[in-house]
Amino acid sequence: MKKIKKTIWIILLCISVAVILGAAFFLFRYLTQEDISREDFTPTTVGETAAEIQATQTETQQPATEKPPVVAWGYRPADPVDLEVSFDELMEINPDIYAWIYIPNTNVDYPVARSTSDGDDSFYLEHNVYRQYQFSGTIYSEIKNQPDFHDRVTVLYGHNMLNGSMFASLHYFEDEDFFNENNTIFVLTKDKTLTYLVYSAYTYDDRHILNSFNFNDDAVFQEYIDFTLDPHSVYANVREGVAPTIEDHILTLSTCTSGPADTRYLVQGVLIDESDRG
Repeated sequence: MKKIKKTIWIILLCISVAVILGAAFFLFRYLTQEDISREDFTPTTVGETAAEIQATQTETQQPATEKPPVVAWGYRPADPVDLEVSFDELMEINPDIYAWIYIPNTNVDYPVARSTSDGDDSFYLEHNVYRQYQFSGTIYSEIKNQPDFHDRVTVLYGHNMLNGSMFASLHYFEDEDFFNENNTIFVLTKDKTLTYLVYSAYTYDDRHILNSFNFNDDAVFQEYIDFTLDPHSVYANVREGVAPTIEDHILTLSTCTSGPADTRYLVQGVLIDESDRG
């Protein structure tokens, strides 16, 4: 009997060690997964000579008509940095990639995908842009949203990663000073650069926003806008004086919190400029 008990304890100990090692390996992969960077997908100059590059630079240095600064509700967005992204190269890797999102002074600088597989809206929750399993996933939207960002409300999802990647740094907007000093989201598509003014950030529940509201109904959409301007949340910041209407387009960024599993942190912006990409 003692031998049997000892054998059982040894088996349990081996199982426990295996579980601990497995969890440690999982945590290691969780914290060390590499992110896709914009530098990986900038237009290349392979095959060009120095003279050709110089000639191209000379041509592009011709003075252009200066565009007046965008101002909305008295707020001016951040000046865009060089956001050159090769969508041709991205779409060769994965045709589901249709946009790039960049938020100054955060770690958000990623491609955006939209699964075209029937019934698999959350594919990119745990798959990278190469369609390989990766816990950190990809920033993504669902098939309910059109890829031109012209829906009344577009929702992008991203993980709240412990290493600060993906949408984890959205939580910077919980800090009132950061919120006041940072007001811009840039979204690039193949043809457009869209500029959003961040006007609200708060903790919300985990309801599926696009399934919970009929945004085709003007009254419902107005009620939703009103809520975003006065969210009943402990961690809420709202930009004073910004007043979107039912004629506007809202971008909602959603990520998890470090609190209860049924909570989400939302950062919301209103589209204030849409310009052609050269």
